[in-house]
Amino acid sequence: MRNTFFLKQDIVPLLKLAIPLALTGFVQSAVWFFETIFLAHLGPDTLAAGSLVSWLFGTLAVILFGALSAINILVAHKHGENDQEGIALVARDGLLMAVLLVIPAILLFWNMSPVFRLFGQPESIVVLAKTYLHALSWGMLANFMAMACLEVIMGIGHARLILAFNIVWVSLNISWSYILIFGKLGFPAFGIAGAGWGMTVSSWLAALLLIVFILANKQYKVFFRHVLKLIKPSCLMELLQIGLPMGFMFCVEVAFFFALTLCMGLISSRMQAANQVALQYLGLFMSAMFAIAQAVTVRMGHLLGAKDIHSAEKVNYIGIGIAAAFMSLVAIAYWAFPALLISIDFDIQNPDNQIIISEIKSLLAVSAIFQIIEGVRITLFGSLRGLKDTQFTLLTSIISFWCIALPVGYLLAIYLKAGGPGFWWGMVMGAGLSVLLLQRRFKGKMKQYYPG
Repeated sequence: MRNTFFLKQDIVPLLKLAIPLALTGFVQSAVWFFETIFLAHLGPDTLAAGSLVSWLFGTLAVILFGALSAINILVAHKHGENDQEGIALVARDGLLMAVLLVIPAILLFWNMSPVFRLFGQPESIVVLAKTYLHALSWGMLANFMAMACLEVIMGIGHARLILAFNIVWVSLNISWSYILIFGKLGFPAFGIAGAGWGMTVSSWLAALLLIVFILANKQYKVFFRHVLKLIKPSCLMELLQIGLPMGFMFCVEVAFFFALTLCMGLISSRMQAANQVALQYLGLFMSAMFAIAQAVTVRMGHLLGAKDIHSAEKVNYIGIGIAAAFMSLVAIAYWAFPALLISIDFDIQNPDNQIIISEIKSLLAVSAIFQIIEGVRITLFGSLRGLKDTQFTLLTSIISFWCIALPVGYLLAIYLKAGGPGFWWGMVMGAGLSVLLLQRRFKGKMKQYYPG
């Protein structure tokens, strides 16, 4: 009877949020997953250029994503307090924050070529990456305005709507990218630039559909009723105080993977391409972990808003258990069926591909271990976000990735001749230390919520 109560009161509510959000994460990651497949068919140079753009875009996108995640944190707490007016003010200021943050990101995209050259990237790769980035820039405003709206809906806890929207957006994205990369349905073949234009077209179409849906739905329209009103921003500073540390934390982590891509290029362009395949799967499954962490954040926000402290604490451990179990299954798949995974990108029967296939297998073997630890680490991020603690997570990300993972990985890969897997072993060490620091922080923060 006790187990049934635990399942109904603690596990089921979290899973109702986590499963749609995890599916949303898989759906979102399908964009870069399929674009890696499309660009691989255009040749190794195009794939290498695409890897630079995807991780640069990811680095900048997560700054905005992290900042905008503050919306769902505040909305979750206000939803737990049943404060609809407060939710509407957060929604209005969250959209304003999205506009303010996306402008410098667009400017950077237009002027990135000198940075690529500074890091020693070949001119042919830089030229390809430039066309991709310029095409992507035109869709960023639509992309992140829509994201701000979805963060409001996520804070309320309506995860299924977010899943439905992302299915539409990703379907449009993959379809338009395929059409414009390869020149289908009478359109010219834009090559790598077609991937950028496909995202731009799909982002604007999806954003317009979302706006129409919100305006036509009374349940959601009420939360956006202040968007066009000239009211002094009341939640903007709190959003920035919570969101910017999260944005920089995500930036620190994704920028690390961008740096990893550059470092792999120092070994060889083939290793850079092999690493992109490993990162392709990392992105696919880590998106599910970020979704579980989001569910933990929202669930904890609801419970803390309702003053149910004990249940809020249990959410952390349930989330860790779900993440670790899922990523253990993924690890088994990496170790048991690497050739099957690699065959999606490369012809494993072609003798010319045997060296890169061997390199990908070696990266996936270490990545399997890293992803188990990383799943736990990301869940702890979600728990601390639910407590509105975002500055410590930023500090641990800097220490674990830039002070441990990168220098240790560089030592192993370059000086000790371990090659690409050396960088991944450095990441395993960094993520492990981060888990220990974050769990200790969580216990300390929870003590502050209990009386006495």
